[in-house]
Amino acid sequence: MDDPKSIANLKARMKWEQDREGPPADFPALPPLPPGRYVSQEFFELEKQHLWSKVWLYAAHQSQLPEVGSYVLLDIPDAPIFLIRDKDQKIRAFYNVCSHRGAPLVREACGKQSLLRCTYHQWTYDTKGRLISVMDERDFPAPFDKSTLGLQEVRCEMWGPFVFVNEDQNAPPLLEWLGMIADEFQQFEIDQLRPAEIKSYTLDCNWKLTMDAFLEVYHIKGIHPTTVGESLDHRGAVMGLLPNGHTRMTCPTNAPPAKQRKLRGYGDGNVVTMPNVPAGEIARDYHVSHNIFPNIITPVGETARQFLMFWPISRTRTRVDVVHFGRDWGDAPRPAGWDPLLAFWDIVMAEDLQFLEWQQKAVLSPGFKGYRLSYMERRIYYAHESIDRMIGVENIPEHLRAVPMMEPYEEKPWHHAAEPLNVAANAAE
Repeated sequence: MDDPKSIANLKARMKWEQDREGPPADFPALPPLPPGRYVSQEFFELEKQHLWSKVWLYAAHQSQLPEVGSYVLLDIPDAPIFLIRDKDQKIRAFYNVCSHRGAPLVREACGKQSLLRCTYHQWTYDTKGRLISVMDERDFPAPFDKSTLGLQEVRCEMWGPFVFVNEDQNAPPLLEWLGMIADEFQQFEIDQLRPAEIKSYTLDCNWKLTMDAFLEVYHIKGIHPTTVGESLDHRGAVMGLLPNGHTRMTCPTNAPPAKQRKLRGYGDGNVVTMPNVPAGEIARDYHVSHNIFPNIITPVGETARQFLMFWPISRTRTRVDVVHFGRDWGDAPRPAGWDPLLAFWDIVMAEDLQFLEWQQKAVLSPGFKGYRLSYMERRIYYAHESIDRMIGVENIPEHLRAVPMMEPYEEKPWHHAAEPLNVAANAAE
């Protein structure tokens, strides 16, 4: 992504976006996204059954499980799962459900245990999930085979330092699922990152309303006029629709680095720069943000990258988790420059979230007839199409479907190695 040919292609695409007087001639008018996708209990149940249980979901950073027996209880809706580092240093995931009568094995958000003991009836498991002790085993009729009663393991795979889980035993491997995302992130040296802060927000709105807000920059002049709106040129934004529902947005900046630092409340040297930034031209000179399907938005900046994750609590209630990652600072205290940077992010997040609960009320109204999206907002439409593909279009009532439109505009892996895309012809994909 940061080779000379890719950078030249990106600059040409940005110039084309800035100069165009309308969408590409062959780009279709997108049908309105049905309001029911945001308010229907039926659609919400379809997502629970066919989406969340079948996709790779971010669980933790490996530093949160530093020692054998370290565990993290995940807060994934409707999925009682915990992570634990076993004696072989492997991070494993299990349902937090005792094989006896379903009581939890761990109840704290994190901790360390050499054994996993259900405090209800004292059934005990090792860090590999094997049942090793049953209180009053004599009372269970023979044959009683403990080897068949271990904890139920959940798929758990690593992407650099990031731990992901997937409840679907038939899902593709994590790195295969990430595809072009994993390839593009190599320039950011993610193995050098660690969490600096984790923060959560709860909103009375559908999770997709929240995610939609971060899939476009059409809103920055109205929502962020004195923050990110001063440094980004939204009219030059280049969108990439990637396989498996992932997307990319690269937006040119219209402010030099010194001014961007000032807008964010910190100066040179207060925060250690991100790995390979500003060495990588794309990461230094442009605002790059990826959407890892289905629920992660991850922008990268000069000093940090974030995972913004949108979790459905109910049909009209969402939790937003924000994990701030930066270059590992070792055993020293967190660099002081993080404080103004995190304060700036609090302001930007407040700006982004201010209208979402109002929007939820609006989409419940009979006066709302559906999302009408522009060419600039096509990442939103693609995300909804991708949700429908996971659910299975045949499982969705027709009045709730996103009509498939975006496949011709999906970017392919060979774009990075082949000749630059034909910007003059139609564009951007």
